[in-house]
Amino acid sequence: MAVARSTVEFVARQMKCRPEEVLVASTGVIGVDLSLQKVQDGVMKALAVLSRDAHHNAMLAIMTTDPFPKEAAVTVDTAAGTFHVGGMAKGSGMIEPLMATMLGFLTCDAHVEPAMLRKALTAVTRDTFNAITVDGECSTNDTVFAMANGASGVVIDESLYPALEAGLRAVSKALAIAIVRGGEGATKLVTVRVVGAKEWAHAERAARTIANSLLVKTAVHGGDPNWGRLVAAAGRSGVPFELSRAAVRIGGIVLFNDGQPHDENAETAAAHLSGKEIDIEVDLGTGGAEQATIWTCDLSAEYVRINADYRT
Repeated sequence: MAVARSTVEFVARQMKCRPEEVLVASTGVIGVDLSLQKVQDGVMKALAVLSRDAHHNAMLAIMTTDPFPKEAAVTVDTAAGTFHVGGMAKGSGMIEPLMATMLGFLTCDAHVEPAMLRKALTAVTRDTFNAITVDGECSTNDTVFAMANGASGVVIDESLYPALEAGLRAVSKALAIAIVRGGEGATKLVTVRVVGAKEWAHAERAARTIANSLLVKTAVHGGDPNWGRLVAAAGRSGVPFELSRAAVRIGGIVLFNDGQPHDENAETAAAHLSGKEIDIEVDLGTGGAEQATIWTCDLSAEYVRINADYRT
């Protein structure tokens, strides 16, 4: 905490702004103190190369085990004018909401009051940064910031709020999915969709249980259309689940429906699992209209190697 406060004060002096206008974010090995001197040296180096065109360099600077940089931006046209939303994020392992060891930075050039910006960010994060999991592991540090400077001249009021949320959602979704795609040791992007729930929270909990199942993740990695693992995960998630009316689809191919397996479709489903983008859908069978989506990845031997050697 002392290092964080000293960092804020140091940056504020250099930038000639108020300390409360400086935001800090960090990631690293849990329990290892940050060096204030290294932080200050880094701040001075960064200040020397500040540029409107340096966003990609900033993205590269925050990468750790990320296999590729993650950036996204959109233009939003409204009746009051055009504004932009951009963002960058890092994250590759220990990804499990609340966000874990990811860092996310969103910027907007519309004028937005803080309360409204927080409202939009909270709504968007639920379905993006908080809807991903790489390994089911949380870290002690996670951050997503949204900043708006009003440079476009567009003022966001209640009538333009949907446009603001849509812009933030588009950028956040792209970054969140990129985090999963670049998960440690990941070879496949997996979309887990749970439908037929009476409540959104039920669908979300079942989808997260499936996405975090090591047996599911290894089956996906091996190309095994094991519908039983999906049914088992949904059944133990603790939400209403009616086996006799439940269904499992992989790549749109029915493997289980109304209590009956369709193993004759296993070969076709296995072909879908051999690809890089996998779609899994489970119907809880309760007749509800609610659904939720969680994005995850497969679990490979490379994930074990990366995390076994993390400090050595």
